[in-house]
Amino acid sequence: MELPPLSIEQLEQLASSNLPPSQLFEIFSRYESDACLMAADSDHPEAGGDEPQLLSLFYSSFFFAHLLTKQISEARALTQRMPEPLKNQDPTLQNCLTLLRAVWQTQHAQVYQALRNLPWPEQLQPLVRRYESFFQDQTLIAVSTSYRAIRPAVAAGYLGLDSQAAEQGDQSIIQKFTDCGWTWNSDTRLLHPVTITVPPTEEQSSNGIRDTMAMLGSRAN
Repeated sequence: MELPPLSIEQLEQLASSNLPPSQLFEIFSRYESDACLMAADSDHPEAGGDEPQLLSLFYSSFFFAHLLTKQISEARALTQRMPEPLKNQDPTLQNCLTLLRAVWQTQHAQVYQALRNLPWPEQLQPLVRRYESFFQDQTLIAVSTSYRAIRPAVAAGYLGLDSQAAEQGDQSIIQKFTDCGWTWNSDTRLLHPVTITVPPTEEQSSNGIRDTMAMLGSRAN
């Protein structure tokens, strides 16, 4: 199937779509050769117009498609294929590099900080929010597998929730965990996770941790 020409409008439509991450990745992969040719043409003195903005949006969107399909090493390789002058000067691509370092080093707080506090273009916001939800979902599953008991503040930090409020026993935060099958010991003030297994065929909802916890909670009953 032939794709529409690579454009800012097309990338904006893809970013806001509900296509599964694997399909998004495939579409962006097919556009990469066009982006490479465009980048080569933009090196000429007569080049101008919207090409830098289009290339920035393409490479940043493709970067998030890598993250959403858990291809972290390949995302790192993509950053090596980005046009060097653009990568060094474009704020959005610099933000992608900052986020990649945090994801690569599994620095949860830095991941949430990059996603929530760095300036991302409006057209890219749906993919940024979608990845934040995906990262929370994956972290919830990993923490549930790795811990038999965990302090609320630590659990909240893993998921980008308010650690200070969790440490003080905020019931709305505690309930987020008990809703997915975890138990709360008010005497020891510890949460006790349950192992969570999600079939690989199930795509995670873009609504994030709320839907994931609801789904997992129904399985724990």
